[in-house]
Amino acid sequence: MYLRITAVTFALCCLLTTTAQTTKGKPSYETYFHTAELPDASVYLPAPPDTSSVAFVDDFMQWVWGKSVRNTLRGIQASDDSYYGAGRLAQVFGDAIGIRISRKETPAMWRLIHRVGETGNKATNLAKRKYMRRRPFMVINERTWGKYDDEADLRPNGSFPSGHTGFGWSAALAMAEVAPEAQDTLLRKGYEYGESRVIVGAHWQSDVDAGYMAASAAWARMHTSSEYINDLKEAKAEYRRIKGIKTKKVEAEYPRVERVMNLPSDSSTFRMYGDWSAYWLSKSVRETERGQEAVEDADCTEESFMNCFSPCVKMTLSEKDTPQIAELMKKVFAELCVVSGDAKDATFRTRPFARMGESSGIEELNDHYLKSSSFPSAHSMLGWGLALALVEVMPDCQNELLLRGYEYGRSRTILGLHFESDVKAGRVMAACALARMHADTDFLKMMEEARKEYTKLKKRQN
Repeated sequence: MYLRITAVTFALCCLLTTTAQTTKGKPSYETYFHTAELPDASVYLPAPPDTSSVAFVDDFMQWVWGKSVRNTLRGIQASDDSYYGAGRLAQVFGDAIGIRISRKETPAMWRLIHRVGETGNKATNLAKRKYMRRRPFMVINERTWGKYDDEADLRPNGSFPSGHTGFGWSAALAMAEVAPEAQDTLLRKGYEYGESRVIVGAHWQSDVDAGYMAASAAWARMHTSSEYINDLKEAKAEYRRIKGIKTKKVEAEYPRVERVMNLPSDSSTFRMYGDWSAYWLSKSVRETERGQEAVEDADCTEESFMNCFSPCVKMTLSEKDTPQIAELMKKVFAELCVVSGDAKDATFRTRPFARMGESSGIEELNDHYLKSSSFPSAHSMLGWGLALALVEVMPDCQNELLLRGYEYGRSRTILGLHFESDVKAGRVMAACALARMHADTDFLKMMEEARKEYTKLKKRQN
């Protein structure tokens, strides 16, 4: 370990970072945006499940799992992860890249972790205030396991989405841009920082899942900030100088799902109960208008995605009308197809409709889907990944884009073609893949050309 958190360092770091429960609405050197400027998770994410609903099964079973590992090394890590902010993340990210990250010794990387994380945390604020969800330790009526958690601060603060996760996951994505050579380990650390909140009983699983989404959305929005771009540039330069990296070309491949997150559950695990509950709940929607939309979403081509997102931005996205934006979308589409293919090769999971011995929502496609793994959902990866990329181009339409990208993945559970955990994994890996794309100078040029084109088109509309 490069940094040891003692009572003294904990006290000092508290002076340097805000807590996960901050509700500041104004930007400062701490963050890159006002709360109102960031994507609103209460708009593009569904409400958290009520304890009386079938959807709550996953939350409860994950609470049981979390409690079962508290007296293990993973439980000790989870308790350590209850320490919020750059102090803890500097330690775990420093271990991942082999550098002692501190405010004094590596000011650029420290500043990036701190500002990105605080912005990611802030992106959870509006949804927290709207739902004011009660935390697991409050509902179950017991104490948290996190040694740095102050229950007096946590109780009046909404559980959904997780602010710790918002901090940790957004910071992990930014650090993956800084050090793509260590991206898998960095992303795994960020992922576990969120997962730890379930283990200590401070958050439900759906709070953490929402935290990953809010963090990814905020991270995408940060790419429209000149301050973020400058901080990122300085952090990269600092990292490369310390590591002695001379070449500009990045050799790292795309992140691997089996290294970043947990592989899918089987029927002997706690998580499977949640997947089955989500399957039954989603199946009930098939005969509705939303079910028909899910059938339409099965079309997965570059053109279909342009048509899918066109209403969100109130303009026609096509190779003819928006050639630069279309080129960007085609690039993201192609790269995410590669990432999803590699991820499916890592494990084979039978589709839910086949597990149940029944048809999917599109019977004629049953045989086709029996041949490919259910984990992770490629459709979900594409829908969410394209939405994140377009947020960087069209931030004024961010909530609409994110809602459509999120619902595109939900369509897969409605049709019985994916378990809920497959869909969630697809969304997480989409952000990971985009972090790697941002290390490619050609991709950045493509993104800039798409922004310029959109700006010109908006001026014409006005």
